[in-house]
This record gives sequence, structure tokens and C-alpha cells, in this order.
Amino acid sequence: MHRSEGMSGRASEPTDRASNEELARRLDALSRDDAQRVLERAIRIQSQRHHRETFTADQVRRVARELRLDDSVVERAIREEMASTPAANDEGGWFGPDRLVERAIVTGDASEVADRIMAWLETEEGLRPVARTGDGIRWEPDKHWMTSTRLALGTEGTKALRSMPEVIHRQTPLGPGEHVVELEVPTSRIRATAIAVGAGVAGAGVAAGAVVAAAVPGGNDLLQFLTGVLPGIALAATSVVSIARGWARSIRRGMTRALDGIAHPELHRRVRKRQMRRQRRQNRTGWQRLVDDVVDAIEDIFD
Repeated sequence: MHRSEGMSGRASEPTDRASNEELARRLDALSRDDAQRVLERAIRIQSQRHHRETFTADQVRRVARELRLDDSVVERAIREEMASTPAANDEGGWFGPDRLVERAIVTGDASEVADRIMAWLETEEGLRPVARTGDGIRWEPDKHWMTSTRLALGTEGTKALRSMPEVIHRQTPLGPGEHVVELEVPTSRIRATAIAVGAGVAGAGVAAGAVVAAAVPGGNDLLQFLTGVLPGIALAATSVVSIARGWARSIRRGMTRALDGIAHPELHRRVRKRQMRRQRRQNRTGWQRLVDDVVDAIEDIFD
């Protein structure tokens, strides 16, 4: 019995060796497309060991090293990906994506970049931080009357982010002295508003069709009803798409402006002046800071 098992084990060894040689031969003869699919599958398998939905740049580098990819190629791929339009912005059909995402590479140490993000979103966009998410901070519009007054006097932002119920920012290390800053805006308010307007227009079309069918004597009531309804439905669909896409474009412009201000505050005159004022008042008393705030508001009027 043992003898037959030993013989069968030895008999299977040439088969295993042959299959391994065949596999090696196929790997040596991979086309460019085959090699890309193998690498994508290897990265997917490796990523399954990582339980979070997001990766840092260092984690991507470690995975690439395990696959023996050249460091310079990986760095180029990371930067190209960071510079590209996030995939989330291309989803969603008529109503647009569920969320808008924009990002930029910002130079500076971690604390300096964090301070610039906080300063811009609070001062220029009129937002206030309300909670920490798993990998970022959630903001909402600051409804205080002083904030509204200050923004009315002038700001470097577009005020588009303030029209949304929440904004999320994330800061991820990219390399020495570099961070990826990402802004995310859920678009539920845009969708709800567009649908509400579209439903109102469609309802008006239905009412118009009913009036036409009831008021015009003779003829086919169904055709008369459709005469009023179909233009209303077409106008409703056009309204939904135009509101959703137009509002989303405005939000994206606001996100881009905010990221530009965070990355290059030296290009914005108001921001530079406010930074200098903050530095001057760091060691002042509460009364002196209140006086400075009043002076800042007056200066903004004539700025």
C-alpha cells in the first residue's frame, strides 16, 4: 500500500515539473496586455489584505516594491493620478455624481498645510469644522452673523462651498514636504433641488394638459391632454439637467479656487494681509484682539 502511494507520488513529480515549466514558459512569453492584466490582478490580491478602502502613497509604494516595480515609475504614476480628474466626478448620469472630489499637491510640513487649510476654509469660505471623519474633517456653513457680514465685505473664495450642507477635507502625506489635499462635497442638495424644480415644472405641464383637454370642446381629449403635458415634461427634464450640471460646475470652481488658495496663499492679497494680522495678534489680550477684528473688518471694506 505504502509502496504504491510512493510510486504514484514519484509518478506525479514529472507532471508537476512539466506544469511548472509550462507556466514559466507562458510567463516568459507574456504580451504587454497579458503582463498588465497579471500585474493588475496581483495588485488586487495584495490590496485584499488591506482592510481600509483608502491607501496612502507610502502604502502604494510598499505594494509596488513587493511587485518589484521601479520606484521612479511608481512616483510618476502617483503624481499623474493625483493630477488627473477623480473618477467620482465622471459618474452619476443625468443628475451628476453623488459627490464631487477635487485635489491638489501642496508643499509644506504637515502642520503648516493643516493651518493653511483651516485658515482658508474658515476665513475665505465661511465654514466651520464640526467633526472628524475616518480620514479627514467635516465642515458645515458657519451661520454666525459676524461670519456672514465679513464674507459680504469681501473674500478670496467663491462662496460656492458655503451653499452646500457639508464639505469634507482630507490631508494625505505624499512625500517629504508634500501633501495631497482633497476636498469632497456630497451633492444630495443639488439632486434634491433639481428634482423638486423638475417635478414642479412637470406638474404644471400636467395641469396645463388637463385644462386644455377640459376647455377645448370636441376633438380627442387624450391628444389635447398630451399637447399640454409633453412640452411640460420636456421642459422639466431640461430643467433638472441644467440645474444639476450648472450647480455642480459652480461647486467645482469653488473647490478649485479653495485648493489654489491653500496651495499658493502668496498669490492672494487678502490672505497675505490676514496672515500678517494673525501673526501680530498672537500674543495680544482678548480686548486687543476684538479691536483688531473691528479694524480688519473696516480695512476689508476699503480693500
